[in-house]
Amino acid sequence: MRRRLALLVGVSAAVLVTACDFQVFRSEFADVTYSLPEVTDARVRLEESGRFTDEEARVHSAFITGTAGDLNGDGILDGVAVLATNTGGSGTFYTVHAIIGDGNGGYTDVDSFFLGDRIAVPGVSVSGAAIEVSILDRAEDEPFVAEPTIPAVEALVLRDGKLVRRHDFPATTD
Repeated sequence: MRRRLALLVGVSAAVLVTACDFQVFRSEFADVTYSLPEVTDARVRLEESGRFTDEEARVHSAFITGTAGDLNGDGILDGVAVLATNTGGSGTFYTVHAIIGDGNGGYTDVDSFFLGDRIAVPGVSVSGAAIEVSILDRAEDEPFVAEPTIPAVEALVLRDGKLVRRHDFPATTD
């Protein structure tokens, strides 16, 4: 799997690698510890099931989707993961994470971005440093218990180790 993903990344920086399930994602990006600063102080390490549970801290996280690409342009495979986390209340908080490879088989969650509460995330894609997260949300006047049905895309980019909305940065010519 690593060789196939690395080949896809190496062929072209513009190659789009599509979203995958946790078992495929885990085969490449095992043992990543995720930080959830927008949601909780807990650090999350997913089990083989793609879930994390800490009953005492009241933190429950689950892998939703992920993908791979070369986010920082160094030629080393990186990843993007979307997690859903509940901290004991009624909300389920969705975050997207940039996972950077060190070239020796190790990976670090360098930053996360809060996507929303009680939304749905059907997929994520990456092309170079650009990340697009497909989201289903609700209208502003709808209650959180309403099923999210309004499609949207959160367009992010990894800049200087931080995930930021793409429109917050001017396009570069490099």
